[in-house]
Amino acid sequence: MLVYMEANNDLRYDALNSINMMEKGAGALDGTLLVYIKTNSANSYLLKIKADADVNRIVSDTVKVFNSSNPSDAQFLHNVVQYAQAEFPAQSYGLILWSHATSWAPPSGQLKTFSFGEDSGKEMDIIDLKNALPDNLEFLIFDACSMGGVEVLYEFKDKAKYIIASPTETLSESFPYQNIVPLLFQTPDHLSDVGQAYYNYYNAYTDDRRSATVVLIKTSELADLASQMKTLMLSHKKYGDALISAGVQRLDYTANFPVPNYDFGDFLTHNFEAADLNGINQALGKVILYKAATPSFLGVPIRKFSGLTSYIPYQGDKNLTYYKKLQWYTNAGLSVLFDQ
Repeated sequence: MLVYMEANNDLRYDALNSINMMEKGAGALDGTLLVYIKTNSANSYLLKIKADADVNRIVSDTVKVFNSSNPSDAQFLHNVVQYAQAEFPAQSYGLILWSHATSWAPPSGQLKTFSFGEDSGKEMDIIDLKNALPDNLEFLIFDACSMGGVEVLYEFKDKAKYIIASPTETLSESFPYQNIVPLLFQTPDHLSDVGQAYYNYYNAYTDDRRSATVVLIKTSELADLASQMKTLMLSHKKYGDALISAGVQRLDYTANFPVPNYDFGDFLTHNFEAADLNGINQALGKVILYKAATPSFLGVPIRKFSGLTSYIPYQGDKNLTYYKKLQWYTNAGLSVLFDQ
């Protein structure tokens, strides 16, 4: 398992704390736990995690030192993953992507904000990130904000059998690695335990840190979800129709978040008749293996939670040109609204 930590940003100390928590949970693992960590612009490191109960020091072995790379370079990520798998071959592979993230958001303004891995103000484009990953992953975990959107998950469906992500932002305290590391080296049946451990950790707080959403999906079921969505769109929508967003549960809580994230299930109920949703709801039930949400996020109530978020595009949307590049746009039939 490789954890790719892009922490040349304001999360560097949280990243180091996460590594300490990994060491705390790394006793008697049936496999190899590697961490790529970048916290400055000079060098970055690949570590082989060693068990250690002292949370105030990192004792893991340095496997390789990398010279400075371009900030958030997808090709560099590809090279690191390829190197890790070549040097530490295994029967199965897992990957955790740890950093800032902004869902599928496209470039905007002078500051280049794409989707994942902030480094010196730059992030990776979601499509470039997808293309950089191998297609042999047992699971992929996004320890990053707002990557539990249907557009993001659909983009990565051919990269891993299972994906764990958060539909909302994630707190910088990160996943409780001291609890989940042992679970990641068990069978895929235990991935739901990973999601539950994440939820339980944050749900135990009594202040605003009681803020977490998590979903585990089976990627092989996403194609049918898109097919069911396309059937809905072709049957009930036509070119120029406006999708309803008013009153739909929002699951983005950071001020000025670049793209709104709406609860997918609530989006469906606002835009289609209940009698027409049986097929897509059944498909959604097969996609989602585990989901959980605290009653509120940063003090704002979560009224509806289906497990996934979605974007709601509209005519004149400045993001529409980029959104059309995503596989979900075409395969889920959203093109009927905008393309003649």
